[in-house]
Amino acid sequence: MRKTLFHYFCCCLFLLILFSLGMILIYQIPNRAMEPQYSKSIDQLDKEDVYPNLLFNADGSIMDNFMDKIMIRTCSISEAYGDDMIRAAFDNNGYPRYWNGYLLTLRSVLSQFSYQQIRYINMFLLITAFCFCFSGIQQKLNSAAAFGFAISIIACFFVFISESLQYFSVFFILFLTIILLIYTPYFHTAHKTALLLFAVGMITNFFDLLTAPLLTLGIPLVIIICIKYENNEQISFFRQMLEIITHSVSWCLGYSLCWISKWTIGTLILKTNLFEDALKTAQFRVYGNEQYPLDRKLMLNLNINTYFFAKGHKPAFLVLIIIFILILILLFHHKKTWKTILFPVLSIGLTPYIWFFAFANHSQLHYFYTYRIQAVTLFSVFASISCAINWNVLFHRE
Repeated sequence: MRKTLFHYFCCCLFLLILFSLGMILIYQIPNRAMEPQYSKSIDQLDKEDVYPNLLFNADGSIMDNFMDKIMIRTCSISEAYGDDMIRAAFDNNGYPRYWNGYLLTLRSVLSQFSYQQIRYINMFLLITAFCFCFSGIQQKLNSAAAFGFAISIIACFFVFISESLQYFSVFFILFLTIILLIYTPYFHTAHKTALLLFAVGMITNFFDLLTAPLLTLGIPLVIIICIKYENNEQISFFRQMLEIITHSVSWCLGYSLCWISKWTIGTLILKTNLFEDALKTAQFRVYGNEQYPLDRKLMLNLNINTYFFAKGHKPAFLVLIIIFILILILLFHHKKTWKTILFPVLSIGLTPYIWFFAFANHSQLHYFYTYRIQAVTLFSVFASISCAINWNVLFHRE
């Protein structure tokens, strides 16, 4: 137990030092180094709508150019900081609640490429990483699970993710996590995978601006549980549930510790009580206010409809047909221990709705991107059913 806690402490300390030094160093790049790409990027965003809808008026294809413009503008250091780059790094032009870790890559890349060019780079990175993930899941699990992964991600309007700086980080972190789990033999014990998710929780909080962070927990966790089941079908139901709980707690601990650490470090450096501001914002994220009243039923409808019932196309019907076929196959060709994988993995699929209720007002106001965490739900259905099916008997391999 002491050894485990020591590993977590070292991982947390290492990442916090890395994050802090990274933010300070990236602010050493002068504003002039980002010209003329900075001006081109702002001009590009000025020409586009604040919330452009890129496909048949479906809410799921709405881009958040409003936040992208803030992210670009945050790259420019205010003259009010003078030569105090440490203060600049932790205040982020008056946006100190978040780490704003995206600046590590954005400030350096913006010195060479414009906003439009960065979109192309992001597209290349995401598609390449997605292909590696699909291939790896197919090899480690089965083709049906890989197909389910593809559907789950594509239903997030994946084709447009690279168009938004705001959306890019969480998906790229997700794909890199999956690649590590699948292609790196190091992660083969519960301790190591839980520690990885702890680190991923911290990294997600560092880079992401509360878009769809739960993706980096839910989908990797489904893959972890399914791979362990494929390697040892005799693993008990209780053991599966215990690992789901411990891994979830590990990710949540990393995510929350990283956020609290930012408030603590920021408070010490800026001599301002960031906790007061953060807690007020957190209260608003959960309960709303008079201007933005909370309606949980409306919030759920918005998120569910945006993911499963895109306007005019209703992809849920096609998905239901595929799942129905898989269930029929499961009824006649299931493994003896099918319950020990089906129900635990399906339970992971409930986590997005726990998140929606935990951050209810935020999920209501920003449903056009928070809906994407339901990819965890859809993938958990495909992965659990496909792993419970005895494909060897179905295709007469035994």
